[in-house]
Amino acid sequence: MKGTKHILKIVFIIISFVSITACSVPFANGMNGKDIIKIANAGKNIKNITKEGINEELITETKNILKDIQYGGKAQR
Repeated sequence: MKGTKHILKIVFIIISFVSITACSVPFANGMNGKDIIKIANAGKNIKNITKEGINEELITETKNILKDIQYGGKAQR
């Protein structure tokens, strides 16, 4: 139960921050149910992330950014 309360606190903080700042691009047109579900799922799935997965994702995203720079922003992601 303690972990669930912690996740709910984090979700509440994120939603509050986005509501207060009102300048976040994904939520510029308002927040709907799908956005709330995405945030909740991200909070649940964070425990499944491994160090190797983070390293692989970092390398992949770095390559994508460098390809975009090399091809003038025309590289397909």
